[in-house]
Amino acid sequence: MSEDKIRVAVVGAGRTGAPLIEAFLKLPYVEVVGIADKNPDCLGARIARERGIFFTEYPDVLTAKGSEIDVIIEVTGDPSVKPALKRAFALQGNTTTIIVHDLVARLILSLATDADHLVETYHPHDKGIGPVAQD
Repeated sequence: MSEDKIRVAVVGAGRTGAPLIEAFLKLPYVEVVGIADKNPDCLGARIARERGIFFTEYPDVLTAKGSEIDVIIEVTGDPSVKPALKRAFALQGNTTTIIVHDLVARLILSLATDADHLVETYHPHDKGIGPVAQD
């Protein structure tokens, strides 16, 4: 991790991810280094294009940026994505990138937007650390 900035990637750049990206871009100590979403026309993809941020439709492509990512925030709501990210990082020997859960992302977004309540979840079934990655 850089001493001056936390390098963040966001997987899921729609209802939850896009506001997170917008909040991060206002912070001088956060660098958004990648965005992934299956919808290349979503708000997060448009932000990526406008700001020159790496964008992909395939979350596992972000894992190739491994050492460039301190924190990856996964807010897709798709239960297969988090285990796939874990598997891809494990195959690369990456044990340092932190995969952030939807609940923590909601807390971060609530704080970043100065909300007086925890922002709503769009992924109520995203619980815990998810399934263990398989070799």
